[in-house]
This record gives sequence, C-alpha cells and structure tokens, in this order.
Amino acid sequence: MISIPKGDPVENALFRVEAEARRLGGQCEDIYFQEINITGPWVEAQLAGGLHFQASGVTGESPKWMTFGKVQVKVAHGHTQQGIHYLNFYVKHLGHAGFAVGGLLGEDDHKDVMIPPASCTHRAFMRSAQRTGRTPATSQSVAMATSE
Repeated sequence: MISIPKGDPVENALFRVEAEARRLGGQCEDIYFQEINITGPWVEAQLAGGLHFQASGVTGESPKWMTFGKVQVKVAHGHTQQGIHYLNFYVKHLGHAGFAVGGLLGEDDHKDVMIPPASCTHRAFMRSAQRTGRTPATSQSVAMATSE
C-alpha cells in the first residue's frame, strides 16, 4: 500500500505498509483488510520487528496515531453487523515524507486492483433488428452494461 521511497527494492524501503485484503460475505461482496504489516527502518527505530495487525480477536481498543519519520499512521479494528472483522488503515502527511511515495496510496499505478475479477462482472446484451420499409435490415445494435 505504501513504499517510501518509491521504486526502491522492498529490502531498502525506509517505510513500507503491506496489507492482505479479502472478499468476504460472498463471492463478489465487499473487500476487507484482514492483515496489515508496517515495516522499515523508520518503524524499527521505535519498535523492533515492526508492526503486525490482524482483524480477528481484538475488542475494546483505542487506536492511536503513530509517527514514523514524518508520516503518521493509525490502524483500527472494526466489524460489520454480520460479524465480519476487518482493519481500517489511516495515514497522514505522506506529502511531507521527504521522498516520492510508492504503492496504492502513493504515486504507483493501481489500475489492476480497480478492475473486478471477471467472475464478479455482470453483463447484459441487448440486440435489436431494424426494419426499413418491407425489407429487414441486416444491421444490429449491441449494448453492453457492467455493474460492479
């Protein structure tokens, strides 16, 4: 989700946030963060081993903003009325990091994760045959709609 500086190999990142997101509640339902890892020398300077969050099993917490370099982050646990546990991730001051920011929340391309899987795309095809005078026309009109 975040890699500072942008474009550096993972092992050289000063600050890195990785998350595991899953579709829960059905084949094409909402996507929820289930795990978040925050690593890199900026984090290690304060917390050996970095930070690891899991969605399940936490109740009654009071999430707080944490500062790493000039970036602030907060991770909060939540759950739906249906009992799905998830994580919320918040970040502030990426523009003050002092480096270009990569990842989904930075400057990297995120087209691949915007496109729903083919199994979650619903299509409707409509055809109409036109008639001109007495002779049927051979042209067709085709429309396609997708819903996400």
